[in-house]
Amino acid sequence: MHLALLLVLAQTQLVDIQNLTPREHRVSVFVLAAPQDLKISAVGAEPRPDRLRSRDDDNWQDDEQTTWPAAAWILDARTRAVVWDLRAVDTRRESNGLRRFSGTVHLPAGTYEAHYASYPASSVSWNGDINISLKEIIQLGRRVKYGGPYVETELYKQFGLNIEGAGRIATQDDIHAAHAAFTESAIVSLVPDRNSSIRKGFEITRPTSVEVYAIGELRRDGDFDFGWIMNADTRKRVWTMTYAGTDPAGGAAKNRMARETLQLKPGHYVAYFACDDSHSPNDWNNVPATDPEFWGMTLRVADRATRASVKPYEYEPVPPGQTIVSMIGIHDDEMRSAGFALRRPMDLHIYALGEGTSDKMSDYAWIVDEEQHKRVWGMRYEETEHAGGAEKNRLFDGTVHLAAGNYLVYYRSDDSHSYNDWNGAPPAEERYWGISIFPASGRLNPADVGPFMQTRGAGTNTTLAQLNHMGDDEDARTPLRLAAETRVRVLAVGEGRGGDMYDYGWIEDANGRTVWKMQYDETDPAGGSDKNRSFDGVITLPAGDYVLRYHSDGSHSYNDWNSDPPDDPESWGIAVFRLARR
Repeated sequence: MHLALLLVLAQTQLVDIQNLTPREHRVSVFVLAAPQDLKISAVGAEPRPDRLRSRDDDNWQDDEQTTWPAAAWILDARTRAVVWDLRAVDTRRESNGLRRFSGTVHLPAGTYEAHYASYPASSVSWNGDINISLKEIIQLGRRVKYGGPYVETELYKQFGLNIEGAGRIATQDDIHAAHAAFTESAIVSLVPDRNSSIRKGFEITRPTSVEVYAIGELRRDGDFDFGWIMNADTRKRVWTMTYAGTDPAGGAAKNRMARETLQLKPGHYVAYFACDDSHSPNDWNNVPATDPEFWGMTLRVADRATRASVKPYEYEPVPPGQTIVSMIGIHDDEMRSAGFALRRPMDLHIYALGEGTSDKMSDYAWIVDEEQHKRVWGMRYEETEHAGGAEKNRLFDGTVHLAAGNYLVYYRSDDSHSYNDWNGAPPAEERYWGISIFPASGRLNPADVGPFMQTRGAGTNTTLAQLNHMGDDEDARTPLRLAAETRVRVLAVGEGRGGDMYDYGWIEDANGRTVWKMQYDETDPAGGSDKNRSFDGVITLPAGDYVLRYHSDGSHSYNDWNSDPPDDPESWGIAVFRLARR
């Protein structure tokens, strides 16, 4: 008897996907021992005609217009290639939006995954806790109420996929073997959990062709589930998954796929993949990609000998035991500071994680030269990159050169989205939220770094009088005596706006007459909020007795800022220094 006739006689039901909920993805796997024609019947749904409207720049990625809310497809489990898709074949279109297919497809021997995605529900309501995943919603059964096209009319009950052929239902061993055929050449496989990130380091010992296979969630206005590869030696990204650099991955418009080959030079590398808190395996909020099993990133090397030369590499963004400053794990509404002294000029590496949106940082760090009372480095939005997770997670990972001297490091956070209390997806290296500073060489020589030492200001050797750390509603004073006419440096930091000062200092003589006052027009921006103002200049005072005065209003003061603090918050107040003799 001919093989073709035997196959016809041996026809059996390989896939029967029916009774789908309005939000469900289901998979059946089958094995074909020989090439053959499979008989397929399927019912899906196109975007509802009554929801279609003109597609402009704002609505072109609207899934109600572009995505079939119910569709079926078949994948080759070994190659991950789509071999049949209801959305790409000739179907019978009904006036109610349903699409029907009844026909055959010829497939070679192999293992195949049959997928069905049913996501017509545009709204979901239920009784109970609002903090619940879609997987848990499905498990609630009758407590869930769905709404949207194809739901109110109960047309979704007709969705389904049936496949008949001379094969068998796959066992777990069949499935594992098929997936292993694809991953046996993998050097990295990253499959993160929802609302988390994962990384893996590797060392390339010879020029290597590396295939990137990545599937994630990206839109033109943001990256949500995506990966990148960094050269750990240079700290530069050599590949990043972007919307522009990816192709549609099937299903919802936000599903994107990258499949390309990189030429990597010898060196140390780190691969990352970050996921946000929605639309991920087992918790899709819309039609998944055609290959949901490999949501994440896989790096493969085809040549066996080259693949064997790739070595594992343990990576930490901050070298253990080498930090000069470590202020990490920052929580909401914190203002932290730490000081250090450099005994020689050095290149320092700064690894700082913070929050920023619309070109403005909300959680950020900066460094002040304590002698000059000037900011020497600040975490500016335009110098940061996406740190994974929510788009507002920002990373500065770079080197600065500092002269010998004393420095103060500051970190300020606002009232939301901080370590262990995220209101969006956390960054890839969430435990380092804050700032870490270490030698650019990666090795700390204790002889080069010392403890912070309070100095008296640039070019000075004596503080004559000072009122600092001024709080709200201050009316402070302190005496100042000069034995002879003296040129002094005055440093005053306060609050002012629109020509008026609200927190300010002045100097009175023994008769209570003002001999110097902090005027708005004579101040400069002090960093942080634009209302932070500073005067740093030299005046000459005759011999005599004086009084330093400082007045503040009822808000925005030392350690109680209602906006961004100044670069040098320790100097909020007024100080007078004797100039050093030349």
